[in-house]
Amino acid sequence: MSDASDYEQHPENTEQTEAIPIVDVEPPLALPPPPPTEDEWRPIPEHTNVNASRFPFSLYGIITVILGIFSLLLLMLCGFFGYQYFQSVQESESKMKSLNQRIESFQNKEKIFLHVKNVVDQNKEILERLQDQNEELNAKGGEGCGSPLSHWVQHRDHCYHQTVETVSWWNCSDLCVSLNATFLKTERSRLMCILKLLAVNHTWLGLSYKEEDNEWKWEDGSLPSSGLEWRLPKPSMNFQGKCVYADMHTVGIDNCTMSSSCLCEKPVCA
Repeated sequence: MSDASDYEQHPENTEQTEAIPIVDVEPPLALPPPPPTEDEWRPIPEHTNVNASRFPFSLYGIITVILGIFSLLLLMLCGFFGYQYFQSVQESESKMKSLNQRIESFQNKEKIFLHVKNVVDQNKEILERLQDQNEELNAKGGEGCGSPLSHWVQHRDHCYHQTVETVSWWNCSDLCVSLNATFLKTERSRLMCILKLLAVNHTWLGLSYKEEDNEWKWEDGSLPSSGLEWRLPKPSMNFQGKCVYADMHTVGIDNCTMSSSCLCEKPVCA
């Protein structure tokens, strides 16, 4: 049966087959392929998200703007602080200049003050020298105190005398009264100058320790001057019964019962 079927189908193939003439045709010349288009060079991917590509661009722009603002603020702050620093430097320089001027002014005033002080000290020394010379002349003359042989010396408006007789401090008042004078009872004059003029040696002064007041006091109740007080010991009960005597250059204390000369005074022409 296979042969019969083959036989039956053969006529169908014969009917469909056509005779094709054989012609000698030359093959066409090979042309170069055309250049690829832009679409072929940059193919668009299938899954492209347009919104995703815009988001990073907008974020970078915002960051850039923020950084620019911060940079501008930093520049403004730097400029502000720089201006403040410059102002403070100028103020400091002006203050230093003013301070230097004041220091120079004080130095000049100090020089002037020292110069004036030196002039005053020189004038003071000259004045003291003239006063001493005047006192010496008055002491040598002694016209208001009687004859120089009576051993009275004049100092300003009073005359002073160191007694030849020696007695206790308690008897000096009576002895001076017998000479028409009084016991030196106050520090109205320059005591040290008087002592130099008299050239005294351990003579009683009208100055003693007062137990009721715990003070050194003159007979008239006055206190010794600061120039004399520092030469005396600080008052205390241990000096009860102590009186003050004078030498040419100093003063001291001794028992009031000790015998010594007395310093008497009287007004001029008394």
